Amino acid sequence: MSRGRPKPETSLQQRVARWLLPPLLVLLAINAAMTYLGALDAVNRAYDRSLSASIKSIAERVHSLEGVITVDVPYSAFEVFEAGVQERVFYAVIGPDGQTVTGYDDLAPPPALRDKSALVLGDSTYRGDTVRIGVYRKRLYDPALPGSDFITIVFAETTESRKALAQELFMDSVRRQLLLVVLGAVMLTLALSSAFKPLIRLRDTVRARQEDDLSPVDRAGLPTEVQPLIEAINRHMERLSAMLAARRRFFADAAHQIRTPLAVLSTQAEYGQRQHAPEEMRRTFEGLMGTIRSTRRMADQMLALSHAESAEGRVHGTQTIALSRLVQEVALELAPVALDKRIELAFEESGVACIQGDPQMLRELVANLIDNAIRYSPPDTQVDLATRVDGEVVSLCVCDQGPGIPAEERDKVFQRFYRILAPSKAPGSGLGLSIVREIALAHGGTVALEDVADGHGLCVRVSFPCYRRGG
Repeated sequence: MSRGRPKPETSLQQRVARWLLPPLLVLLAINAAMTYLGALDAVNRAYDRSLSASIKSIAERVHSLEGVITVDVPYSAFEVFEAGVQERVFYAVIGPDGQTVTGYDDLAPPPALRDKSALVLGDSTYRGDTVRIGVYRKRLYDPALPGSDFITIVFAETTESRKALAQELFMDSVRRQLLLVVLGAVMLTLALSSAFKPLIRLRDTVRARQEDDLSPVDRAGLPTEVQPLIEAINRHMERLSAMLAARRRFFADAAHQIRTPLAVLSTQAEYGQRQHAPEEMRRTFEGLMGTIRSTRRMADQMLALSHAESAEGRVHGTQTIALSRLVQEVALELAPVALDKRIELAFEESGVACIQGDPQMLRELVANLIDNAIRYSPPDTQVDLATRVDGEVVSLCVCDQGPGIPAEERDKVFQRFYRILAPSKAPGSGLGLSIVREIALAHGGTVALEDVADGHGLCVRVSFPCYRRGG
């Protein structure tokens, strides 16, 4: 199956440019359209003043005497348009009867501008051209005129000059805006380059670090937007430092603790090689097997402890686990060991105890608790196992009738490879309670050592947050 091509890397400056450029172009287009409409409106207002002046100058020269209408169109009505050589001007004076007195016979006021008492201007078409047209009605006060004594003056001009001037104003404005955009882009590039300098310094600082340097990154002088990222990096580096420290402790402890059993194995093997009697060789091999079993258990416990320490309160792949069922399963697995010492395993359940966690790690926790209780309990005694639900807390209690742990030693027994100097001959590596504590912490729980009610033995209580379905 072929993999997709990796996406090309892009800088923050390129991303900012890609985000800013399209909206900027859209705003530029909108502004350009508004600029053109504004320029056209300004040009129309300027030209409309000339158009209105021409209509009024013609209206002043229209008179009626005894029913005869005379029109003397002044030259001033057209001279204002001489500068615009590409423009064409049309006019008409229409009498009360609708007949054209002078001007273009086919030039009529648009329906929307008819019957208006004041001077009105509007857009229309004439002979296939777009024109700006003005209509003005004037009363002649001549009773000899048949019907109404109002005449209508229509004046129109083509709009090429208007559009040309509006386009010129528009292009001037667009050029200025483009210049501002270019200057803004240059300033933005300079600002982004200056803003990213702290990040470049940070990159150079991190690159120059030694491979084993996991100290926190200095946040001084960095932008506030980058502070959460630096904080996350520092936290990650703290976790890496803690994990590496745990690994170093693990290897150091492993080298120290495995050295002794390996030396014992070597001595036992050399001793067995010198023996010839079958009975003596059998006892030597029994000792070898005992040392191998002890060493294997210690190696398993060290791996379990390393796994628990690396979790650091973050257990992945959790499942809903019935703690009471898990305790019963582990107790059945260790029942043969208890029978060898004539120890009875008693179990008590109070409430449905469900928790969220890693099944393998929790099984290791329960196994270490029960195994420790069996190892340190004298023969013909009882180990009590109990699960209990108290509100939002699920507890597992493992109580034995062994020698117990003095109060002044209870904080120390959670240290790795720490063993109490007591008369007990129980074999062990001093890792059991360390494993229990680390697994409990990884699941958000706690471990407490308590005295048994009758004063003989030890009770280990492990508490977890209760898990309720649908909660």
